[in-house]
Amino acid sequence: MSRIFISYRREDSIAYAGRLHDNLAAHFGVDRVFMDLGQIKAGDDFTRVLADQIAACDIVVAVIGPHWLDASNAQGRRLAQADDFVRYELASALAQGKRLIPVLVGGARMPASSDLPATIAELARRQAHELDDHRFQLDLDALIRQIERRPSLLAQFAGMARAERVYRWQQPALVGIALTMVLFAWVQLFDALGIDARLASYTMAIGDQLAPPAVSDRIAIVGFSEASEARLGRPGPAWRRAHAQIIDRLSEAGAKLIVFDVFFERTTAADEDFLAAIGRARERGTRVIVGVRRLLDSQPAMLPGLPALVDGGLLCLGGRLGYASLAPLAVVKAGRDATSGDPPALAGRRSLIAISALAAGGQLAVVDAQHQQLTLVGAGAQTLWQGALQPVGRQLEASGQASRDCPLLAEDDLVATMLIRLAPAAAWRTGQARYDYEQFTSSTAAVGDIHLADRIVLVGDARQEGDQFLVRRGLASEWRAGVELHAEVLNNLLQGIHVRQLNPLAQFVVMLAFAAAGGWLRRVCADLRRYWRVMLLGGAIVAYLAATVPAYTQYGLLLNPAYPLGALFLAYYLFGRMVSSSEPDRVG
Repeated sequence: MSRIFISYRREDSIAYAGRLHDNLAAHFGVDRVFMDLGQIKAGDDFTRVLADQIAACDIVVAVIGPHWLDASNAQGRRLAQADDFVRYELASALAQGKRLIPVLVGGARMPASSDLPATIAELARRQAHELDDHRFQLDLDALIRQIERRPSLLAQFAGMARAERVYRWQQPALVGIALTMVLFAWVQLFDALGIDARLASYTMAIGDQLAPPAVSDRIAIVGFSEASEARLGRPGPAWRRAHAQIIDRLSEAGAKLIVFDVFFERTTAADEDFLAAIGRARERGTRVIVGVRRLLDSQPAMLPGLPALVDGGLLCLGGRLGYASLAPLAVVKAGRDATSGDPPALAGRRSLIAISALAAGGQLAVVDAQHQQLTLVGAGAQTLWQGALQPVGRQLEASGQASRDCPLLAEDDLVATMLIRLAPAAAWRTGQARYDYEQFTSSTAAVGDIHLADRIVLVGDARQEGDQFLVRRGLASEWRAGVELHAEVLNNLLQGIHVRQLNPLAQFVVMLAFAAAGGWLRRVCADLRRYWRVMLLGGAIVAYLAATVPAYTQYGLLLNPAYPLGALFLAYYLFGRMVSSSEPDRVG
């Protein structure tokens, strides 16, 4: 509580000073209000007492009456004399930085700085308070409020009303902010600005760097090499007989599946050998899957006799979404009703599954026309993957890099696209995960020491100048062969790695929580210094961004920072405006 020193001139305002002392003492306590009349004992050095009292006080009240400025004695004007005690009191208070309040009584006016000695000239710049005889009690109450730095009753009432208004509107405001961010997410506002996808993909980049996915030992790659190109020429139909040889070798080694990242459309003289090798593989229990690049009359384009022996799958690969790599798992082809010209129901359209999804056991694409979702179902009705269907142009081309050389995908098609968790490139290029095409097709090939029993073998172009795609893993860019990306998709499916985003309801709850956090930081912490509020805000952001990485690596949940953090900042700003408008006026 404040200690108050009353300075006055006896011949000018002793009556006012006494009345003021009594009222202040009654409010603050007698021991907290000092006035020299009756409080300096006989024999005390009153100069030292005054100095001690001024040093101990918080506030000096300078009572100024109508004759305060021109009071005189035989030596002249009192204020001009160095030993004047009023001048001494005020000079000491100013020098010590005390809060000095001039109180005008008896109709007095504030003196100008030019009328005051230099040591107390600053007094003229202090805001004065007037005590009028006709409204003394009201003016006294106002003075007490100023000493206590309390707002007026009217200001307090207005502040309470504004605070009640903030309280009444805070919950609808939080819901409104969350709904606003949901609307932004619905129209993909941040995605249109290039923020949405990039923020989410940075999480994938960091997560794949810190905790890369393991590579399944069920997968092996047989890659075309420069040595095979030198022996057989450029990869194409001329390799058909070599492909027959590798089918025999792989099926003899016990491979469960042989997946060609190759399409077979043109006929050659070696087709009979090729089809016969596939027949022999089937007899040994080895299934063969080949790529499909386009449709003819709504049927996969393949050389004659091949559809009866193999499964054909989507050969296309996608592109990048910020730092993330993506690939289409299935496509639902566009079509028109012959009678009305309208698009038929989704369930009535032809769907084609990617070769990697077929290799993982996917045999049926279940289409939910109402929710525009596709589900890949494996053996025993097991769900391999479930996700949204989106138009090709929106899902692939607008995401970064359009699919390469894929006439199968038309503008009106709907595609289900997977975000791929990438393993380190070395995991696919060393050990038992990678073999060279020459190891199975050259005249000196020996496969006795190669363990392929019950494994899925992907065969494709791995040449440095061949079917290469630029991907980002971690914070670096690297080239991956197309067959390696198909292996990555297969690896994700086999291990149940499904990178997915929050559903709309969960996203709304998260945004509502972040809106509440922003409002709490700004409203409840309003009394904290701005520095600490900013530190708390920054800490909340860092904590959320840090939580996105384990959510992705451990649960496959891709938390998008754009919308929750947008709700946090929006709530912080709006509640800051509310708090500013509800703060009571402060009287100095």
